[in-house]
Amino acid sequence: MKCEIQRVNKNIRYRILSINNNGYYLVDMGQSLWKILFPFLFWIFPHTVYKIDDEDMLRNIQAPELKQAKTNYFSILGAGISILLANLLRPLMDYFNIQSSTLVNSIILIVVLIIAFLLRFYISNMNKKNLYKVAKTEQLSTDRLWIRPKSTKYCFQYLFFYLFFLGFTLISFVAFIEYGNVMMLFFATVFLFLLFIGSGMTVIDGNTTVKFKDDKKAVG
Repeated sequence: MKCEIQRVNKNIRYRILSINNNGYYLVDMGQSLWKILFPFLFWIFPHTVYKIDDEDMLRNIQAPELKQAKTNYFSILGAGISILLANLLRPLMDYFNIQSSTLVNSIILIVVLIIAFLLRFYISNMNKKNLYKVAKTEQLSTDRLWIRPKSTKYCFQYLFFYLFFLGFTLISFVAFIEYGNVMMLFFATVFLFLLFIGSGMTVIDGNTTVKFKDDKKAVG
């Protein structure tokens, strides 16, 4: 079935699905930790969606119409490249080296990772609480469906985006453990948060197709 994906007002965790002949549904992008860590799972496994029958509720959560920005995720990619170029400024980077063992650096890294994930879940829970002020999902009827990627081209574009940031996140983490450079830890944390944000880009504004779990027919 054809589907139009819309943003939720001031809430990056949820999306609104406008499905032909089936009305409006709400999908929670932050419900599964595995789908956050491995965003391609958004396209492989079905999602629980919530049927929106109340027009007032729909109006309250819909984001205002905005012109599509020409700067998409490639602008984020450009920012990542800029950060990478900053890493090449070795004379400046050397000032941020700390005298510590790889064991101490590993412990510091683990603490930073824990803090980063706790912050990620805190923001996600805040988005959930904000939505509940206008739409209590436990009171809505549910269904299960697959959300397909908008195109094969977009799959490859997203794959490039994901591997780019994943690669430099891992490289930066390893570099911090090896050399104890605080800036490498900072860059690694920035890359990690970009990955967190990027997990929601598997389901972006625009047109795609969906398939309900109880629907045996293929969609296109």
